[in-house]
Amino acid sequence: MKYKGLSIFNANDALDRVQLPYSELRLLAADGGVEVMVQELKAGSTFDVYPKKDRSVLIEFFYVLEGELEFTGYEENQKIHSGDYIYVKDIDHTCTFNVNINSKVLFVSPQPIFHYIGEVISTLHQINQEIDEKDKYTLNHCERVQNLAVKIALEMNIDRGKLSGLAVGALFHDLGMISIDDDILVKADKLTREELAEMKKHPIHSAKYVKKIKYIDASGIVIQHHEKYNGTGYPKGLKEEEILLEARIISVADAYDAMTNDRPFRKAITQQEAVNEILKYSGTWYDPIVVNAFVQVLKKDKII
Repeated sequence: MKYKGLSIFNANDALDRVQLPYSELRLLAADGGVEVMVQELKAGSTFDVYPKKDRSVLIEFFYVLEGELEFTGYEENQKIHSGDYIYVKDIDHTCTFNVNINSKVLFVSPQPIFHYIGEVISTLHQINQEIDEKDKYTLNHCERVQNLAVKIALEMNIDRGKLSGLAVGALFHDLGMISIDDDILVKADKLTREELAEMKKHPIHSAKYVKKIKYIDASGIVIQHHEKYNGTGYPKGLKEEEILLEARIISVADAYDAMTNDRPFRKAITQQEAVNEILKYSGTWYDPIVVNAFVQVLKKDKII
């Protein structure tokens, strides 16, 4: 209802909404560049607050309506419960919050970002879904790689500021597959030299898509996820520390998931066989420190 400048809405009303795999974002109000949103988050996901390039931007405000978040950026974790709130200004790194139980957060932004999130992020997720449709063997591959890569990163206790870029890069690392001919993606026989060269272009294509995400640049991670520790990977033949740590982590997670799931040209191998294969190439294809953390994660999850 609207009456002389007063607007009253029902609980489920929204000016617009976007459904993402692990959350729903609703735009409740917008005027003069200020946006009021509510985001529903599923347990086990993460909630990220990013630094702004324009330091003149006013504070952003987050109020936890329901659930429980946990900030892991300092030595002691800080839990944020229903009724608690957060505001940020002039942060210079990404702040990541784990969503411990299903949660709902009210979000006030001093600049319009809703439609950017809705259009760009949902478009990238849609491309992932289209790739799954093209190649049924890769169904949910990117989500599994993201989950394992984040676990490896946490086991390594990497800089929390890198965690969000890793998660975005892992989730969208194969977007470039949408540009690869269907016949190549599902080919059961060995690829020809020309077909293999075409397939090796997908990290470059993926990086171009990911570059569209303005709030975080994970394109460098994505373009490097097929580089090898000894410099024999592609597309640039980088080696060791020349390869971003996030890309080295995704490389291991990606290889493990690929080996333990059926592909058109071969059947899946067992989890232990895949681990043995990764251990075999530790120090040549894969960063040995990442491999060690990977093994520890699987042991903690009682997979091996």
